[in-house]
Amino acid sequence: MKRKIYSTILVIGLIGSLLAGCGNKKAEEANNGKEIINSGDPIIVSTMNDTEGEILGRMMVLALEDAGYEVTDNTFGYQGTVNGRTALLEGETDIYMDYTGRGLRLIEGVDPALYSKMDTAFESISTWDKENNNLIWMTYAPYSNTDGLAVTKEFSKKNNVKTLENLADYINNGGEVKLLCYNYFVTLATGLPGLEAAYGFKIPEEDITVDISNPEQMLSEGTNGANICHLYTSSGLVDAYDLVVLEDSKGICPVYSPAPIIRKERLDKYPGIQEVMEKVFTSITLEDQVKMNEKVQVEGESGIDVAREYLQSKNLISK
Repeated sequence: MKRKIYSTILVIGLIGSLLAGCGNKKAEEANNGKEIINSGDPIIVSTMNDTEGEILGRMMVLALEDAGYEVTDNTFGYQGTVNGRTALLEGETDIYMDYTGRGLRLIEGVDPALYSKMDTAFESISTWDKENNNLIWMTYAPYSNTDGLAVTKEFSKKNNVKTLENLADYINNGGEVKLLCYNYFVTLATGLPGLEAAYGFKIPEEDITVDISNPEQMLSEGTNGANICHLYTSSGLVDAYDLVVLEDSKGICPVYSPAPIIRKERLDKYPGIQEVMEKVFTSITLEDQVKMNEKVQVEGESGIDVAREYLQSKNLISK
């Protein structure tokens, strides 16, 4: 009887070892055969479910794996930033990608002027989140995916409208404007009201259409007679639809630089993650991100292929 029990224990032990070995082998394959730094304790990476979020999320996953970390990929996992932040705060994810401009909505009474520059925006939100939530904003990409207004290249050339100052001149000299924009932009202090006040123009409510889904395409098709649209400034559809993003020289729309956020306890345990994230994010320019977004939105490439191609082109992961 004893011999039978010992044999059973031995078999169970062997099966456990084999299963563990299979798990380690899988992780090693994802990490190009490198020794796993955090075997059995994967870093969970999450983003919002949009094009830019997916690309940046895949970058984080690929870079961490290449550096020797075991990763759980939850890229594209959350609808809206509120859900993503909640998951981060509750420990359901370890790293989440958000934008520095979020500080304007999170920090009560914060000075909006801090969010007109990339460095001060990052410093403001990173200091606040560390002190209040034990969340660490590790770094940021040196570009801003903020709100903007765009016109077609044809309209821009015909009416000499390349900046918001130009747009104000056009409107104040009797030019007709039909605007397409997302609903929130109409009432946001740093949205349309802020632009109108800063640049000295006014678009009547009846000339604004807010029931939109693809403003770039709708503008190019002249939907509802539109000749201007609201968009996000790193949109990959600008060139595809021959648009011009109007320069906001006064910086009314706040800086929204993408940044990886990690729970402090996880960074304390695996401090090397900081360097991995810094190398990736500090390399990305607005031009880079627009092109990557375009490859997904227009050319139909997958987010992970675009992310891998970019990282390899910058020698940030092995080929």
